[in-house]
Amino acid sequence: MDSKEKYLRWLEEMWDVHKFDVHGRTEREEERKEEVLQMFRKISELAQHPVKAPRFSPWRPSSDGRDERSSG
Repeated sequence: MDSKEKYLRWLEEMWDVHKFDVHGRTEREEERKEEVLQMFRKISELAQHPVKAPRFSPWRPSSDGRDERSSG
């Protein structure tokens, strides 16, 4: 198959997608794709910022065997 044939088949496929597009489904899919991509961009942006781990006191057993970190 030569490149001209491939191109014509591709055009035909694009026309079929357009022709059978029910109520702008392709347009909605594009919008949804952009929403998802924007979400990933935001996640990537948030991942660039350093996060400090919270400080926890080390666990120490009490003299009666209870966990000193617990309240009761």
